[in-house]
Amino acid sequence: MVITIDGPAGVGKTTTAKRLASKLGYQYLDTGAMYRAVTYFLRKNFIDISSEVHVKKMLDILNLELDFTSDDEIKVLLDNVDISTLIRSKEITSAVSEVSAIKAVREKMVKIQKDTAKNGNFIVEGRDIGTVVFPDAKYKFFLTADYDVRAQRRLEDFKRVNEELNVNKIKQDLTDRDQYDSSRKLSPLKQAKDAIVIDTSTCTIDDQVNQIFKHIERN
Repeated sequence: MVITIDGPAGVGKTTTAKRLASKLGYQYLDTGAMYRAVTYFLRKNFIDISSEVHVKKMLDILNLELDFTSDDEIKVLLDNVDISTLIRSKEITSAVSEVSAIKAVREKMVKIQKDTAKNGNFIVEGRDIGTVVFPDAKYKFFLTADYDVRAQRRLEDFKRVNEELNVNKIKQDLTDRDQYDSSRKLSPLKQAKDAIVIDTSTCTIDDQVNQIFKHIERN
């Protein structure tokens, strides 16, 4: 079974999804990490992402693997090298929306996501999981939070990878990214009609996990 958790950056999707997966005994799939990995791969090879031909050629040789053997984290491997920390840099964060909007990238990632989750129980988090990737999922959740809270959470994320950024700049970046992601033609960020909305602005992670768990338990 697949449970989807969607929402914009900084609402607590990743940590919530990890803890919920642990609580339910499911595996956890971070689709955002996959798009970050592709972004890292294309930038590392100096590919002009406006050239669909070049992007498609690179996707044909993309050697991306997800290692689920660790209890703590999914390891993202590119050519057998762990890039899990590298893809969290502000450079990749600022570029990932544009790469994610490329049709060829989206099609390849969605195929991998569907293939990965078809034979198991997964908590899958992202931006279009309940609307595009797994529209028939039994349980769908959409997390939101106000911009000040999200910006502060994002600031802490950057600190963890030893990068500093002004909180007001982060807030503006989040606003811009939401606008970009929600208005793109291909797989926009939006709430599925049958998704349960959870505002995480004043929630602890435990609160978020317990709210979702109770919804599942009741059904």
